[in-house]
Amino acid sequence: ARPRPPPAAVAKPQPVAEAPTGVVSRSSWTRSGVARAREINPMNGISRITIHHSGINASNLRSSSAVTRELESIRSGHVGRGWADIGYHYVIDPFGRVYEGRATRYQGAHVQDNNEHNLGVMLLGNFDQQSPTPQAQQALVQFVRSQMGQYNVPISRVYTHRELKPTACPGRSLQQYIVRIRKSGGGLA
Repeated sequence: ARPRPPPAAVAKPQPVAEAPTGVVSRSSWTRSGVARAREINPMNGISRITIHHSGINASNLRSSSAVTRELESIRSGHVGRGWADIGYHYVIDPFGRVYEGRATRYQGAHVQDNNEHNLGVMLLGNFDQQSPTPQAQQALVQFVRSQMGQYNVPISRVYTHRELKPTACPGRSLQQYIVRIRKSGGGLA
């Protein structure tokens, strides 16, 4: 696991903006709003980013309608657990499309006890069983870089789920990819 920066190195959370240009709107995949609006915490700025996988094999996601069904299934599952909404702020599909999930004005539900000021980005797939597609990899790099710039998040504050909590997420192949692109000369460095 990567060492966490000392408290003095923690960046001041930047104000939260609306969904970036080119992101598929939430309204294109669900008509549902926040299920428990009174129980959801405001984000109050973003100072870190955490990358996840869905843990569900994505080889059957061959169309945008299949992806939207998968997103709705994930959202419904999260709400069924008692969460206010889908836990992630953004989701990237195997075709490289980025979808708006939970509004960034709200804290996510993607890293237990570590959601404050933390933007959650999830790739659809089980990356212990498969590797992210080149399109998903490219979209991840471009999207995370844009969010790092928008919110002034340094590379030292871009994590994977397992670097914050003991878990298999984001799977072996995505973990290796993230480690590679954070290094000097990598796509996020």
